[in-house]
Amino acid sequence: MKNYYKISEFAALCGLSRDTLLHYDRIGILKPAFVAPSGYRYYTLSQFTTVDLIAVLKASGTPLSEIRGYLQNADVPAGIRLLEGKVQDLRARRAEIDRMIQSLEQTLEDMREGEQCVCGRLQLVQQRERYLIATPTGYRRPPSERQFARTMQAHFAACEQCGLGVGFQAGEIIPRQRALEGRFLEAYYFSPLPGPVEHPDLWICPAGSWAVYYHRGGYDELPHAYALFLAALARQGLRLAGDVYEQDVINYLSVNDPARYVLRLSAPVEK
Repeated sequence: MKNYYKISEFAALCGLSRDTLLHYDRIGILKPAFVAPSGYRYYTLSQFTTVDLIAVLKASGTPLSEIRGYLQNADVPAGIRLLEGKVQDLRARRAEIDRMIQSLEQTLEDMREGEQCVCGRLQLVQQRERYLIATPTGYRRPPSERQFARTMQAHFAACEQCGLGVGFQAGEIIPRQRALEGRFLEAYYFSPLPGPVEHPDLWICPAGSWAVYYHRGGYDELPHAYALFLAALARQGLRLAGDVYEQDVINYLSVNDPARYVLRLSAPVEK
């Protein structure tokens, strides 16, 4: 086995470019084992472990200046402090990635549902118990843009407290009595949870018979969509047994024309 490697050889061995090793030399993070009178830089195989450490710390988001400081003053306590901090950072990043994956998977599931659904037709389904984060709106009348933004901000903050990825939209809940009176003013905004959590805004949707109705159209058509939903229930001899839930399955994420949005209305029902 060779004792010394020229810079190009060592770069190939480490999977780095020659320019990267030159940069590391310039900033003092990894210097050659020695430089020959001819100017050639030589590295030893033992330096491969330093390159590996640099790669791991870089991948964890550690600036090169911080890596250089540690390598120049390496000792066990400093190493423990550095690695403990990086482990905490990586765990936080992993949690954030998990939340983003959850948001994207939920949105993808909704989009597929919207692509396959039949609009304008009532369906009856047996639904298992579901869990939501439902934030009260406090609205007494249709909200202003500022009220809406403030309420949605509070809702997304509650979602984050539960480790729930903030989705691209939230649904709304119309209380049963309001729906029966034709007052379709949302009392809550909701987002689905994978399971129950300890939170004051936890909302449990009961298992049982649910009616599901899809409507194609924009948000300005929501009152009309609710009326169509209730009329479809009446035609089948059904009545509301709970609140009404609305959530987009096709919206601005996949179509530009609001007239092509698909809104899902659902509610527990009984004969």
